[in-house]
Amino acid sequence: MNKNLFSEFTKKGFVKIKLDKKYISAYKNLKRNIRKDFPKNFKKNKFENLHHAVNFEEINSVRMKIIRSINVQKDLKKNIYLSAKSFLDQLIGADIIVQKNVNLAIQMPNDTSRPLFHKDTPLSSKYEVVLWIPLVDCSKSMCMTMIDKKYHDEANKLFDDLGHNSENKFQKFSKLKGSNFPVKFGEALIFSTDNFHYIPINETNKTRWSLNLRFKNLFTPYGERNLLDYFEILKTSPITNLLTN
Repeated sequence: MNKNLFSEFTKKGFVKIKLDKKYISAYKNLKRNIRKDFPKNFKKNKFENLHHAVNFEEINSVRMKIIRSINVQKDLKKNIYLSAKSFLDQLIGADIIVQKNVNLAIQMPNDTSRPLFHKDTPLSSKYEVVLWIPLVDCSKSMCMTMIDKKYHDEANKLFDDLGHNSENKFQKFSKLKGSNFPVKFGEALIFSTDNFHYIPINETNKTRWSLNLRFKNLFTPYGERNLLDYFEILKTSPITNLLTN
């Protein structure tokens, strides 16, 4: 793994990585299974064209059904971890826990229903990272806008002053200070839960599909999401195994 990626993550709080090619087939299989399980939603036979078969009123119901279906698939979390293992192991250590359920986000063109400018703490621990994995090629407004750590004081002040009440100002701030870059299928964005991020309205003619999954070290502080309720143990180090057996 390129050392510059860790320097970039430490400096900014986020970085784009390439997933291990050996596990891209797992994501392709996942997409095949979704298409097979929900055939009526793929009239145009492309994930990017979902909006031709599903309207705004139906999308959340469809999304929740797909989430339930993918989370019973064997080894999904394990394969996601393995696809980013070389980065995650060095980033958070050998004792790793993972979010119990993989989340799926689907953002159709011009759908205004989405999380606005925010960061995931304090509900989440500052010691968590989010792995964001697009299932389609994403560019322009299909991508999240990440706020570099050097702008966090400004972002915190803006958020404290405005709360969630000024979408236009958050949008302007994100355009001026944020980083918005393409993330293709086979790549992923990994970011600290303490980083502000903004999801713009998808102004393209394609539907965005993405997975997200949280990881943290077993022995780091927790937020309101604890081990038993929200996480499960993914792997432990030899010294942990020695002392717990």
